[in-house]
Amino acid sequence: MFGFSFGPKNITVHDAHATLGTEGHVLIDVRSREEVRDIGVPGAVNIPLDQLEAQASRLAGYTSIHVMCRSGGRSAMAANLLHGLGMTQVMNVSGGIIAWENAGLPTT
Repeated sequence: MFGFSFGPKNITVHDAHATLGTEGHVLIDVRSREEVRDIGVPGAVNIPLDQLEAQASRLAGYTSIHVMCRSGGRSAMAANLLHGLGMTQVMNVSGGIIAWENAGLPTT
């Protein structure tokens, strides 16, 4: 409608997990490298939030980009940043790694 594009939507940890490893989808963890060393998601790509804009070109070609952090705050900022760069298939993973772990989903 009139070419407007609303901001990124949220996705549950279960829905994000279901797309891991499927073609065209990527899960970006925007936490620091230290945080990811403590607990991470197998298959996720770590691009810390402060490096995301500079490394956004790495995400070209993905049809779906899911972004997560510890609890959802930084990933919401990251999703908005990527959306502002023209990446419209971006979703924020609600609850981040805390919700992921609480759901019993695989971690490293």
